[in-house]
Amino acid sequence: MGQPIVYVLFALIGITVISVVVALVLAHYAEPLKLLAQPGEHRLHQKATPMVGGLAVYSAVLVGVIFLDGTHKNIMPALMFMCAIGALDDRFKLPSWSRFVAQALAAFLMIKMTGVQLHSLGYLTPDNEVLLNTWSVPLTLFATIGVINAVNMSDGHDGLAASLVLLVLIALLFIGGGGQGLIMISIAAVIGFLFLNLRLFRDRAKIFLGDAGSTMLGLLLAYLLIKYSQLDRGIWPVTALWLLALPLIDAVAVLLVRPLRGNSPFAADRIHYHHQLVDRGVGVNVAVLIAVISQAGFIALGLWAWRIRIADHLQLIAFLALFACYVVSLMWFTRKSRG
Repeated sequence: MGQPIVYVLFALIGITVISVVVALVLAHYAEPLKLLAQPGEHRLHQKATPMVGGLAVYSAVLVGVIFLDGTHKNIMPALMFMCAIGALDDRFKLPSWSRFVAQALAAFLMIKMTGVQLHSLGYLTPDNEVLLNTWSVPLTLFATIGVINAVNMSDGHDGLAASLVLLVLIALLFIGGGGQGLIMISIAAVIGFLFLNLRLFRDRAKIFLGDAGSTMLGLLLAYLLIKYSQLDRGIWPVTALWLLALPLIDAVAVLLVRPLRGNSPFAADRIHYHHQLVDRGVGVNVAVLIAVISQAGFIALGLWAWRIRIADHLQLIAFLALFACYVVSLMWFTRKSRG
């Protein structure tokens, strides 16, 4: 982004406004489009709410990429595909297998269109770098699908998923390097969505992110985290785990605990940490604040370890220990939950 700073600032404000305006326009047509989240099942909201936030965020990012910084324009088709599939899921409730196939296709499109993929996992042993070679594409697909679902599963309270995504984007902006334009554009678009989604000065969200938004933002984070972790002057691959620690650990832990409870790994329930907090009397805004503070702490810890060059394998051991503690805690606190 070589434009004057004043131009960039006003352009980013414009992207935020576009995100808000597009969301409000789409919300007006949400009922005929059947993009309304109805109360019931594991949802606690009381009124049908438009699930158009993801479409609005993508639209704002697209405008920004076209008019402000086209350096990363090649990722936009993959994001559009993921957003479209997510919107179809919001509308028709697609089976889980078809969602995974679509996510794999989006990840493959990302690799082919941008060339971004995992080549190294870093020094996971004291003396040897783990190079992927022929495993590069399969593990990139696996990692991308994992990030997509981690973000998707964190979309359980108003403002939660988008706030966690925003934290990761800000961390990547702080790190510096390539991709700053796309990151700033994405930050502006997400802020516009949060303006309508957070429960600030109102008792409920005006719009939801929807699977269109959570899966699209998950793909965006996967793209950025993989790209940054493979640059010579970027973060280490293990650092990416810390930048997305809370949603990643929660998603994998839930997928492990559900079968241990006799349920499908993909069954809708309320054993995510954000549901557990609210079910124990914590308000939605407080639960979101706890999650944001926790994730900010993990990000700070990861960046600190990266800055002072703590060995990759030691960081991985610490991360796995944190994950194990979380799984044990989840098993304990949900020991009476069966669905």
